[in-house]
Amino acid sequence: MKLSSIASALEQCFDVVFHQAFIGNQSVEMLFLSSLTNQMAITQLIEGFLFSQKQTRVFFNGSISAVEDEKKAYVLLLSGQCLVELEGQLYAIETRQYPTRSVHSPESEKSIRGSSDAFNENILTNVGLIRRRIKDERLQVQLKQEGKMSHTDICLIYMKELVDQQVLDDFENRLKNNQSIEIQNERNLVEALYGRTLNPYPHVRYTERPDICAIHLMQGSVVVLVDNMPSAMLLPTTFFEQLQQIEEYTQTPLIAFSTRLIRYSGIFASLYLLPYTIALVLSGKNTFFQLELNHLDPFLFSFQILFAELVVEWIRQSLIYSPLILSSMMGFIVVFVLGDFGIELGAYTKEILLFVAMCNLGNYLTPSYEISLANKFVRILLTIVTLFFGVSGFAIGLLLHFLLLIKTKTIKYPYLYPLVPFSWREMKRILFDTSIYTK
Repeated sequence: MKLSSIASALEQCFDVVFHQAFIGNQSVEMLFLSSLTNQMAITQLIEGFLFSQKQTRVFFNGSISAVEDEKKAYVLLLSGQCLVELEGQLYAIETRQYPTRSVHSPESEKSIRGSSDAFNENILTNVGLIRRRIKDERLQVQLKQEGKMSHTDICLIYMKELVDQQVLDDFENRLKNNQSIEIQNERNLVEALYGRTLNPYPHVRYTERPDICAIHLMQGSVVVLVDNMPSAMLLPTTFFEQLQQIEEYTQTPLIAFSTRLIRYSGIFASLYLLPYTIALVLSGKNTFFQLELNHLDPFLFSFQILFAELVVEWIRQSLIYSPLILSSMMGFIVVFVLGDFGIELGAYTKEILLFVAMCNLGNYLTPSYEISLANKFVRILLTIVTLFFGVSGFAIGLLLHFLLLIKTKTIKYPYLYPLVPFSWREMKRILFDTSIYTK
């Protein structure tokens, strides 16, 4: 395997650099990508060759490994390592430097008194953020590459002797048996390993906070990092585990318990408040809805509710994707669309707007973004069923939602654990404990 043949195959790429140096009478060839390598490391490597005229081997201050397979040589080169051919032997030298942004504050999992650093798209930086929090020799960090074309780096992190071996073995076996997958993010990895499903609820937890990963590692969980993604995947997980927030570990037990109850009530309201109120209206009970029951048209009512939900979703997505310079204009649009103007046109009533706003406020109280979207989807379906089938439809919808959560597959634990099956020890830890539980 000649380095020159690899260089000729990539000669159309402008960032492929081929360099030749001499150690005495011995020729040394180098091949690297200028876009993914550290230029200072390349300079030091070349200087090492030039100042080692009498040596047959030049030792570089970094990782060096011999390469025998041509396909592996391509992967290492395109990953940012420098290939060096010396005396007919090919070596891969660690000179990678990926373009990335600096460590910043979390965007979706903010905390007042917690740490203010979050993952970015560089997998080496993310590993360093976790190692900074766990200085224990049992911390294992394994790097794998998956994808026939992407060869994406996947980092598997766990605590030796503390990790749930069943979960670890299951993940490694699935990864070994899926060699043809292409990975660009964590969701691709989850679908490739555990299959696609119509269930809206996630059976793994995603987080952008390294402190949450450190806590779960000490509790025996497995953390998976995917290169180019500013978040981590935690497994196994449960529904209640995804409702936990890092802020609770920085408060006194009483305040943390009160905060949890307020948040859980908001999440519960985001699911059931609107369909429950509609069920009361249809059953003839007194509610805040000032509606004439004899003229209640389920089709019109459902259209108004869905339209209000759609408007709120439009506003949410527009605030996410619009440039910051246009965000101030969204305030004026919100006032007109969700104010008296929309109510006077008959798009929806004040009561509908109030309850839709309260339900969406409960969605924003949900720490897990994936759980909040799943709850919103379930709420809309439950509202429609209640509108057309009344109290019985609401009861059936509640039962189906409960069965959905029961049937949601996780890697090990039941999704509603420790509620189903009930465990007072774990439930007490989730509700009252503010200390970091470790194995």
